[in-house]
Amino acid sequence: MKATSLILLPAFAFALLTGCATGTVLVTGEKRASIPFDHVKLYQTPPAGKYDVIGIVNGASGGHDQGSLDRATHAMKRKAAAVGANGIIIQGGPGQSGGGAVAGYGGGGFFAGGFLSERTQVSGQAIFIQTEK
Repeated sequence: MKATSLILLPAFAFALLTGCATGTVLVTGEKRASIPFDHVKLYQTPPAGKYDVIGIVNGASGGHDQGSLDRATHAMKRKAAAVGANGIIIQGGPGQSGGGAVAGYGGGGFFAGGFLSERTQVSGQAIFIQTEK
C-alpha cells in the first residue's frame, strides 16, 4: 500500500501544480440552445449591432502563464457556448489568486486539500449577437 501511495503522490502533486481549468456561468437572461465552443468570439468592447445578455461567465486555471490563461479562456468559452452565447465581452484583465496546499500520508491513505499554485481567472459577459437577415 505504501509503494502505491508513493507512486501516486508525484502524479497528484503534478496535477495540482498544473491545475485543471474550470468554468462557471450565471444565467441572468434568456438561455439558448448550445453551440460549438469554437463559435464563441471574444470582444474587448461591446460589438456593433444588437445583442442580448445571457449571463456572466468565468474561467480559471492553475498557474499564471500564457497556457493558464488559454485554459481559463477555453473553459469560459465552453460555459458560454453551453448556454447558447456566441460572444463574450471580456470584463477586466485576467486576475490571479494564490493558494496553499495541505497534503500528507498517514494510516494507509493519502489526503490533500487546497491548491499548490496560483490560479489565473478570467470573466466576461456572455452575449448572443443577433445577425441581420
